[in-house]
Amino acid sequence: MGMACLPLAAAHAQNMERAAEGIDCANPTSTSESDLCASDRATDADALLNTTYGQARRQLQQQAADGSCSQCAEAEQQLIAAQRAWIQLRDKDCDAVYAFNADGTSRNGAQMRCLITHAQDRTRQLRAFYEL
Repeated sequence: MGMACLPLAAAHAQNMERAAEGIDCANPTSTSESDLCASDRATDADALLNTTYGQARRQLQQQAADGSCSQCAEAEQQLIAAQRAWIQLRDKDCDAVYAFNADGTSRNGAQMRCLITHAQDRTRQLRAFYEL
């Protein structure tokens, strides 16, 4: 199974797990079911981001090793620093979303949507920046 298939396989496994629990993520019947399904989607989005980030790093490492990119070793170190900074931004941003919704039952779902959106956006950025 290729790397791109792993998030789909994980999503399928989670859907099967939720179905076994009697949860239909297409039509959740409670806030807790909705939160569980959103958490699964956030996990999937994060897994795809981690795969894409790894691909970008490997590409930079390969180009540095084969001499086709004289600054790729430095670029990889900058990417690592950027990803660490991005994680802090994502966490603070989604903590703010959670706090904004803290008085209601939608706080967990709102935080998960924030995490999903950030992961999907960062995945698109990395794919575009590193032509993946």
